[in-house]
Amino acid sequence: MTDPEPSAPVPAPLGVDGRTFTSALPWAVLDGLQAGTMKSVYRGVPCFKSPLDLALYLQLLSRQRPRTVIEIGTKFGGSALWFADMLTADRGPGVRVLSVDILMQASFRDDRITFMEGDAAKLGATLRPELLAGLPKPWLVVEDSSHRFEDAAAVLDFFHPHLSAGDYIVVEDGILDQFEDPLYLRYANGPNRAVERFLKSHPGSYSVDTDLCDHFGRNATWSPNGWLRKL
Repeated sequence: MTDPEPSAPVPAPLGVDGRTFTSALPWAVLDGLQAGTMKSVYRGVPCFKSPLDLALYLQLLSRQRPRTVIEIGTKFGGSALWFADMLTADRGPGVRVLSVDILMQASFRDDRITFMEGDAAKLGATLRPELLAGLPKPWLVVEDSSHRFEDAAAVLDFFHPHLSAGDYIVVEDGILDQFEDPLYLRYANGPNRAVERFLKSHPGSYSVDTDLCDHFGRNATWSPNGWLRKL
């Protein structure tokens, strides 16, 4: 009798600060919420943010009161419009929303929103230092580009030296790996891997806002462990 072939090592589960990226929500609930999210509109514009995250952003906006939102990943511009309206309701005139996408599909214009074409992997070519220097603080940065590790990691690395204490950067769609549809496996858990790598690279520089991540239950968000506050 021959010895069995040694099994391949099982990779350690992703985690930060003793927390895995797994959501308490079962896959059937996640899939139902995703199906509804992908049919949602705001003021007539497609807006693909889950209802849970829209509620969490309202909590964050009320607490942080940012003056600028920088969104990487525009799609049709629904979330940029939503952010502009929510910031205006809270702060009044003078808020800024910058929304960057490699292929701009927004078909409307709004004086509060600057739409820019740019590559998430090469943001320095679009978000020049003089532009960033003129954006009022505090900032809320939303990473919602391709959901691939390389792009999410590049966005995090780009913004790190520009963020101040109290600024937030939210890495969206780490939840994709937990949907039943195998289509989402193509993203290879990219957002979560980028968050884990980034926090390990900058120990003590950021905290995971667990009050937001766990507001509706442990990681009941499309951005598990992805609500990051600069310390």
